[in-house]
Amino acid sequence: MPKMPKFMKVKREKNKKIINNTHTPLTITKLAEFTEAVVLPAVKEIVKEEVSLEIGRHRHEMKMYIDSKLAETKGDIIAFIKGDKERDKNWKIKIIEILKRQKLVKVDELNMLLALAR
Repeated sequence: MPKMPKFMKVKREKNKKIINNTHTPLTITKLAEFTEAVVLPAVKEIVKEEVSLEIGRHRHEMKMYIDSKLAETKGDIIAFIKGDKERDKNWKIKIIEILKRQKLVKVDELNMLLALAR
């Protein structure tokens, strides 16, 4: 907590009334100094805490949103990759069948190509 200015130091008497030690009236200047020294730093700290909490909440919401969207599209991505692999495999097998039908490669080479395609 910031140090309180001298003019604002008060003491409590037995009847619990707060009095100003300097016995001077409270002026706008003194009130402004007190506001700068005590009130504004306290308000700044409160706002800082609230903003931090709000940012944390939004960060959590954004993470949850991204996780849900990723989960939704994960199946589509996997299906696309599997389909792409299947199309690639089918294309290789078709080429091997053409080579076999035209008798352009030896049997052992053909078997090696089939093993690679699968």
